[in-house]
Amino acid sequence: MMEKGINIKLNFNKFKNSRHAGVFVFIWSFILGILFSSFIFIIPIYSLVLISVGMVGSVLYLFTKEKIGIIFLISFLIVSGFGLGAMRYAVKDFHESDNYLVSNIGKKVTIKGLVMSEPEHRENDIRVIVDTGNDRVLVSTNLFSKVNYGDEVEVMGKLELPEKIPSDTGRDFDYGAYLSKEDIYYTMSFAQIKIFESDKGNSVKAFLYKVKSVFTNKMNQILVEPESSLLAGLLVSGKQALPKDILDEFRRAGVVHIVVLSGYNITIVAEFIKKIFSFLSLRLATSASVFGVILFTLMTGATATVVRAAIMVLIVVLGKSMGRTYSIPRALLTAGFLMLLENPKILVFDASFQLSFLAVLALVYVEPIVLNYLTKIPEKYGLRSILSTTIATQLTVLPFLLYSMGNFSNVSILSNMLILVFVPITMLIGFVSTLLGFISVYLALPFVYITHLLLMWILGVAHYLGNLPFAQISIKNFPLWLMIILYLLLILRIYLYKKVKSNI
Repeated sequence: MMEKGINIKLNFNKFKNSRHAGVFVFIWSFILGILFSSFIFIIPIYSLVLISVGMVGSVLYLFTKEKIGIIFLISFLIVSGFGLGAMRYAVKDFHESDNYLVSNIGKKVTIKGLVMSEPEHRENDIRVIVDTGNDRVLVSTNLFSKVNYGDEVEVMGKLELPEKIPSDTGRDFDYGAYLSKEDIYYTMSFAQIKIFESDKGNSVKAFLYKVKSVFTNKMNQILVEPESSLLAGLLVSGKQALPKDILDEFRRAGVVHIVVLSGYNITIVAEFIKKIFSFLSLRLATSASVFGVILFTLMTGATATVVRAAIMVLIVVLGKSMGRTYSIPRALLTAGFLMLLENPKILVFDASFQLSFLAVLALVYVEPIVLNYLTKIPEKYGLRSILSTTIATQLTVLPFLLYSMGNFSNVSILSNMLILVFVPITMLIGFVSTLLGFISVYLALPFVYITHLLLMWILGVAHYLGNLPFAQISIKNFPLWLMIILYLLLILRIYLYKKVKSNI
């Protein structure tokens, strides 16, 4: 009995001596509070009580360590962290609608406001977010509209609440919850927009959007469709640039991630710049890489998705440059905490946030395991690295994709092997072609031709593999418990691998 008490005391002392343990307990409790509140409403007064109890208890511990004990400190951190997470979610979720809008749901109305988003061009319409002063409305209008960011507009159309969208997987998509993370609670379809005044938005954002627009217009001049749309998707516009039929082929082939402006694209930018400046010291090369990522993020318009992906990539780049890979999970958790503090709804209702974290975790924990099984694959042209990265990422995101979307590409590994090796050079030559196009079309012509061939290869592989009859499988109602079990098995495999490595 005495020995057991000594062991417990030693474990508590180990916790007490860890500078970060208390912070991690608090952050995980904060995340748990947000997760719980995403499904079950917690009255704010209860959250306030939990925060108060936790804070008072923590202060008491500082003055009476020996009397209260470390176990109480852990409890206080859990209580206060959970309460803060629940309170932050409640503050974000609080929404007091305009009485005019509430009373006219389902009716044709006229609203006035400011366009606060870059126009998103779809196949059949253009979508913008209009801020009325009290509410945000997602408005879709005809393709010929000249609406732009920063326009003061009058919108006429049928006001509706976003509804759940039925899915082939048997699990409906909660479109309302998805939009609410951006504080959007109403939609207007087939609306008519009248522009009163322009350039009333943020000047920096307006400049970035104009640079992006000029850049994509030049791509359209030097390349034909759909190659120009693909290059725009790779460099600045993401998947919105691609027609729906081609985007569906990319999804079935399992390569849609290359045009989502995710961590993959930004990683290419970071690694390429780092290699260019590899003749310099590691610190200067890393600084150039970081600066390049920031510029790329700004050039794409610095949307929320790209910013999150950029933060993920910068964590990995900086962590590797300092030779402290063990600190990446800590930095990742801290970055996640800051993102959730700014917008707690992305934890459950933003798939890009979830996939970004899973992808980074795959690179840090799963890829080293996969590499052990690929020793016979040549390193030439980065084949082993591409294959290990692809397999690690696919394994890590697969359970989540099956649960949330119910679809999985059977040809993803093959298509990624055939495409990813060409994506960095395509992005580079395509970027150079576009820049030279501003100077002279004739000067850009050789680079444009090479870019055209590379883009045709990517489109051809996606088209052929994406249209195979067995390219994609769909699983309806993939159970949550099975997803959890699969991730627990993956965590166990990582733990065993690290244990073996530590004993070598």
